[in-house]
Amino acid sequence: MKVDGKIGIGQAIMMIMLTVGITNHVTVIPLLLSKAGRDSWVSVLLTAIPFTFWAIILAFINRRLKQQPLSVWLTRNSSKLVSYIVVTPLILALYLMALVSLIDTQTWTTVNYLPRTPEWVTAFALIVFCVIAAHRGIAPLGITAGMLLPAVAILGFLVAFGNVPKKDYSLLLPLFQHGYTPMLHGMIYAGGGFVELFVLLLLQHHVRAQLRLTHYILLVFIIVMLTLSPLTGAIAEFGPIESTHQRFPAFEQWRLLTIGKDIENTEFFAIYQWLSGSFVRISLCYLLICELLQVRSYAKKWPLLLFLGGSMIMITSFPFSDMEFVSFLSKVYYPLFLVVILAISLILGGVALRQSSRQEDTGHES
Repeated sequence: MKVDGKIGIGQAIMMIMLTVGITNHVTVIPLLLSKAGRDSWVSVLLTAIPFTFWAIILAFINRRLKQQPLSVWLTRNSSKLVSYIVVTPLILALYLMALVSLIDTQTWTTVNYLPRTPEWVTAFALIVFCVIAAHRGIAPLGITAGMLLPAVAILGFLVAFGNVPKKDYSLLLPLFQHGYTPMLHGMIYAGGGFVELFVLLLLQHHVRAQLRLTHYILLVFIIVMLTLSPLTGAIAEFGPIESTHQRFPAFEQWRLLTIGKDIENTEFFAIYQWLSGSFVRISLCYLLICELLQVRSYAKKWPLLLFLGGSMIMITSFPFSDMEFVSFLSKVYYPLFLVVILAISLILGGVALRQSSRQEDTGHES
């Protein structure tokens, strides 16, 4: 194995699967069900179409980056104002990605298996490991993701296929009983989760070989399946009405799983899945924030990472209810996140096209 501080393409894909998968597998699904109900799985499939074209734009930008850090490439190919317009919301987006994951993990932990543990203790324990991992750099985090993901994937297949006898896929029909509006609303949340693939663009300069269009298309397919599988499973197992009332439908599916006649209560496997995804997601967000702020030295990283972790623990201690948090996700976070990332993608696409035209002009002049 090369020791060059970089990761392989496979490790990058596994990191994205854990980072983006945890939100599309867990956070987005209850929002989809609450807004689109039975039609939510159609929302995912229809969103996948424009999402694929958007991934092609990302691959084009990725090709123009030539494995340069995004902030460096922007500085060289655009003005300071454009760089500021792009980098600032990206930093805020990464911060909110980590914060939302932390709050969701904290709530799920308290509700399901540590009801008497103070919530700040749960947040503190997770943040400590994330800060250390982000400080160590991308290579150890890539190795960790490669170790965690296989078991996460195996457990995912276990709960999906183990519950097949309890599923009734006829419950996925009929469609559009309340018109097309719920399905269209659901596409907003599906899109808000899908555009997190943008993280791969921020990560590409750490990968030894250049990422290609096939890698982006592969991840599109993986992310769609990571969303579709637990979503259709929840409807098929609990019905279109009961599933909309569940806070964590993906976790509830573990409660139904039994192994033979003698093994029940297998939901403890979900703890491993959830914490693996949250750990990699928060750690990667911290690491990328440091890079976008161009804080590279080990000594200077500590204050920034401690500030990021400490501020999130403080925010999670604020007296807001879970209903208010879900309302924030549905009304503010995901719609705004979708718009911001798409706008940034268009700006970067414009800069990349301008760079291409400049190179062509230079070639003709020479």
